Amino acid sequence: MSLNLNYGLFFGVVMEQSIMLVSHIMAGTVAVFAGYMALFLKKGSKGHIKAGHWFVVSMALMAISGAVVAYIKPMTISVIAGAFTLYLVLTALAVFRTEIQRVGGFNYTLMCIALLIGLYSIYCVYLVSQSPMGRFQGFSAEPFIMFGVLAIVSAVLDLRYIKAKEISQRARLTRHVWRMCFAMFIAVGSFVGQGLKRAPEDIRHFPLVEYADLIILLLMLYWLVRVNRLLPRAKQKLLKRAKS
Repeated sequence: MSLNLNYGLFFGVVMEQSIMLVSHIMAGTVAVFAGYMALFLKKGSKGHIKAGHWFVVSMALMAISGAVVAYIKPMTISVIAGAFTLYLVLTALAVFRTEIQRVGGFNYTLMCIALLIGLYSIYCVYLVSQSPMGRFQGFSAEPFIMFGVLAIVSAVLDLRYIKAKEISQRARLTRHVWRMCFAMFIAVGSFVGQGLKRAPEDIRHFPLVEYADLIILLLMLYWLVRVNRLLPRAKQKLLKRAKS
């Protein structure tokens, strides 16, 4: 009787993990396509807003399902990555809330979540240092350090954002762009590394897939330059220097 019960529990966990894994891969596929559309389309256009909505929903589903699958395995680094990705998407979306909402509990909650992610990541670095193999669940300290630093820096930036007396439209867009892009950077890295292992070779070597991380970083840099009007401002400074 107990043996049958154990088998039942085992197969129940396997089925649950399989369903979540399929959901994770499907959501990741939608997120990649929607994210690319949002990056290439003109910011503020109807197409960009629609693609953005699809991206946010699919990213949330992907991050949650990925974190659940990773927790069952367990694979702590993927739980951290999923939680941090979801945090980035939510804080990027929150820039369009009203000024009163900016200093409300929602942003404070997300800031605390980022801080907890960062501190737990640093704790995992400690676990790595205590391991004879220099690894925790098969991973070295580097990815934990990366997420720890990023999460804590993000929490500090959240505090500055909340405490600022006034936030310009340029600052809001900068915050939105880098957080959405970095969330996609993490998600695509995970999707390409895990979700496409069994995909046909033509798909895995398609340029938008094979060089996805580099493309996203370059597009992020491009939009940050445009949003902050860095080139026109640099041109004006050069002209002023030339005249003087």
